[in-house]
Amino acid sequence: MSKFSIAVFGGGSVGLCLAAHFAKAGARVFLLVRQGSIEAIRGKPITVSGLLGDHIVPAESYTVCDAAAPTAEVLGCDMLVMTTKAYDLEKALDPFAKNESRASILLLQNGLGSAEIARDVVGSKVAIYSSAMMIGMVRQALTSVEVTAQSSPIFCGSLLGDSDEPLKDMLQVAEQGFVPMAQDPAIRETIAFKLLFNSCMNPTGALTGQTYGELLENPQSREFIVGLADETLAAYAKEFNYRPAENGQHYVDEVLSKIIFPRAQGHRSSMLQDLQAGRRTEIDFLNGAIIRLADDAALPSVRHACISQLIKACEASKAFRQ
Repeated sequence: MSKFSIAVFGGGSVGLCLAAHFAKAGARVFLLVRQGSIEAIRGKPITVSGLLGDHIVPAESYTVCDAAAPTAEVLGCDMLVMTTKAYDLEKALDPFAKNESRASILLLQNGLGSAEIARDVVGSKVAIYSSAMMIGMVRQALTSVEVTAQSSPIFCGSLLGDSDEPLKDMLQVAEQGFVPMAQDPAIRETIAFKLLFNSCMNPTGALTGQTYGELLENPQSREFIVGLADETLAAYAKEFNYRPAENGQHYVDEVLSKIIFPRAQGHRSSMLQDLQAGRRTEIDFLNGAIIRLADDAALPSVRHACISQLIKACEASKAFRQ
């Protein structure tokens, strides 16, 4: 029986960690990166440290390839894992659609809308799975990643009604790795739960520079997060008939605090990392998604609109860049 083959698109912290995870699990792994990064990464081991343990994956355990020009081997993989930012997803998938790849796709983008984007690009013959990942990672060096926060497995499932057999095959392989992953029949609600978390913590942490623990210990930032959660919960109740907390105060006191302490209190916002690197953020897929839901429900989203505008102002500024 041939090895399960998996192509991981993206050489950032998540892509490196998952490439190492699946290589450790015994899969045949292709790491898809920009052409300019191929030679720099090729021949180097991937190291992962932190909350999921210490792991070293030798260079010969994975193959580095050009993300923009997938080879026949890559196109024939069992699963394509997309770790690119949500706003880059359409462009990233285009070479696979043009070459009629039939690899099933696992999406790891934040926010709402990625599954629909992927379906529009690759069509209905490819199984598409969405995920909710509440694991924080920081890239320490070119092929070195530290896991700084972890509150649950990577939950996976289809939002589009695709067969779950390819997903089950991947998860069976993943059991031999070090990143916890699980199938989730309620993936829509789980993604909404994660979006509530991300839209509260990511931009607030980016603007203040505080760790997640500091955000909740600071009375001013905690109060602002309560307001963000209130707006999100109202929109969820109206649009999804889903309310994971009674109100913003209950969410922060009884739900969010238990996620942050003790395993994520030192984590810093990935959106802050994007701003410092001069990269575009995913604010339109996070707080922007909440604004659109609230608009559809004729509900206010003043705090989400405010913080979205501030993040976009920071994107256009050089003040955050290191």
